[in-house]
Amino acid sequence: MTSLPFEQLHIEHGVVQELTEKDLASDLLFCVRWKGGLTLKLSYKWNSCWILVEKDDSIFQSIRIVKEKYVMEKLQKTITSIERGNFARQKSTAELVAQIVQKRQLTSCMNNTRWDKFRSAMITEMPFRPPYEIKTLLDEDDSFIQKFVMHDAAYCGFYDEEEFVYFNYKVIEYLVVKTKYCDVTGGRLVEHKTWHDATEEFIGLMKKYHIPYVPYENVDNTFIIYGYRS
Repeated sequence: MTSLPFEQLHIEHGVVQELTEKDLASDLLFCVRWKGGLTLKLSYKWNSCWILVEKDDSIFQSIRIVKEKYVMEKLQKTITSIERGNFARQKSTAELVAQIVQKRQLTSCMNNTRWDKFRSAMITEMPFRPPYEIKTLLDEDDSFIQKFVMHDAAYCGFYDEEEFVYFNYKVIEYLVVKTKYCDVTGGRLVEHKTWHDATEEFIGLMKKYHIPYVPYENVDNTFIIYGYRS
């Protein structure tokens, strides 16, 4: 990823934070904090940029940007929105989730115990940690899910606290998991893929722990686990 011109951003009241080695190691690129604790963070992971607006343990907005050319524009819009006071009376994450669930008339399909069992099974009982993507109730769109589904996964999944929505399971609308991934070796002209498939093991674990899952329509080795459904 190229260096972004953060100095061009117009910030009146927020204070740009100096990033620590820990911040940089966690892929944080930029951070601004306002009086009262409201914080904007820009990070880069899973080949995308993420803008997070949060305060204490509440996430007010989560935006995923696939195309780098839109990052600065979206950053400035979010900063302007914050400085206009649009987040001053923002609801907590729990309140936002309850509001969205009620508005969309969603039914809960999972709970904390099941999500814990799922994560543990993926880490300790699978031949490899299967790659996945999470669509939260706070995400503005699901285009990144479609991209994940349609392309081969050449990496394993991360199931630690930060990557797995900080274990804030109530925000997970659904999770898409691939039970097959590939190791890529060789150069661009002579590329070789070695496939690893653990579909049978995955299905066995879902049945063992009574975790509801459905195959992703018309896509092999890909499954959906719903946190909520209409």
